[in-house]
Amino acid sequence: MRLFAICAGVVTLCMPVVPMALWAQGAVPIQFETLTTPGEFTIYFTDLQYSADQVWFVSGSCESATDAAVISVQDYAYSADLTVFLARYAFEADQVVCVSNPGQAPQTFWDAYPQK
Repeated sequence: MRLFAICAGVVTLCMPVVPMALWAQGAVPIQFETLTTPGEFTIYFTDLQYSADQVWFVSGSCESATDAAVISVQDYAYSADLTVFLARYAFEADQVVCVSNPGQAPQTFWDAYPQK
């Protein structure tokens, strides 16, 4: 882990800063189900914000996160526990999440993922 400093002011005042993982900064880690880790609950990603149960902002990947919530992505809203809209900005979101296994994300997630 590398340390760096933020310095400011007329008299140089430096504060050491230790980079923190996204999940340590308050993002809830999620993990897409795999053959060895079945989903704890089911999600449907919608492109309509007003029809969503929750709005999430994906802050990035957090592959070192422990105790990630395992989700199963559904193709239809009626078979899901939760309907989620993926927001473009964090201030729009009900929940900030990070993905612990982005390589396992299904195409449905990428289709709903907002492009900046």
